[in-house]
Amino acid sequence: MMVEEITETREVSKLVYNQFSLNGFDSVLSKGEFDNLNEFREYLTEKLTYLLEKKYDMLIKTLYRIDVNENKLHDLFTANNKENIPAALADLIIERQLQKVHFRNLYKAGAL
Repeated sequence: MMVEEITETREVSKLVYNQFSLNGFDSVLSKGEFDNLNEFREYLTEKLTYLLEKKYDMLIKTLYRIDVNENKLHDLFTANNKENIPAALADLIIERQLQKVHFRNLYKAGAL
């Protein structure tokens, strides 16, 4: 496993934790030390399933705070297959956080 992948995964999981903590989800998500995005995706999918069932309104607010693409969210929530929503949400959240991590790294490197 590459150090860059572990570092990137941990940055993404930290960003997600921070965004969810702002809305009072500290007790739902942990700062876990994930070594790869698949492991984090599985964990996040499990937590999103709970949040969709028990804390939907707060979840939606957090998704907007994370800045998940609204069109993709709309398509996801209006699709027929509701079973895939937690995993698809996890993918969208990870995708957005990866964009932020890459952008920050480019900025730090002076490429922007």
